[in-house]
Amino acid sequence: MASLGRIDVVWNTGAGGTGLSTYYSTTVTSSEISALTTYYAAIASMFPLPVTWDIPGTGDVIDDTTGILTGSWTAAGATQVAATANKPYAAGTGYYVRWTTAGIVAGRRVVGRTFMCPITWDGYDSAGTIASAVQTAAASSAATLLAGGLFRIWHRPGGGGGGSGSSHAITGSSVPDKVTSLRTRRS
Repeated sequence: MASLGRIDVVWNTGAGGTGLSTYYSTTVTSSEISALTTYYAAIASMFPLPVTWDIPGTGDVIDDTTGILTGSWTAAGATQVAATANKPYAAGTGYYVRWTTAGIVAGRRVVGRTFMCPITWDGYDSAGTIASAVQTAAASSAATLLAGGLFRIWHRPGGGGGGSGSSHAITGSSVPDKVTSLRTRRS
């Protein structure tokens, strides 16, 4: 059993839209908050002006084997990072970061994804996939975020023969040349 701090970065996308990117760490300090602030600031030019990211200074602590809430964390450095591109965009489309681990659960490698949407129109190439400059910059920023070894992927307990939950250190990242899209669950 490990305690995991859950860091919920809230996306404000304009016109009332919000999103959430969740990161996990065994201890949440100002180092994790600073690393996330630096990460989002580094990619801000790929996203349209209405987008902001709220990097929190407080959050929940969970037990990684059960997912049960066990406490809370507080760290200095809470801030908001704003996108900087004044360009058109298609809502809900962008790229994703694939986070890899050495963990294996129920015969499958534990991986994570962070969906990064929306990006501006010039983030795509003539084939309709992610422009190589965006892919390279996004991959570089993700690698920099991981350099400190601060973050983990949480495998939720239950279903698919996975048994108890577990958490695994992130060992690498990539940004595939694939466009992703997000859909709302609301009707």
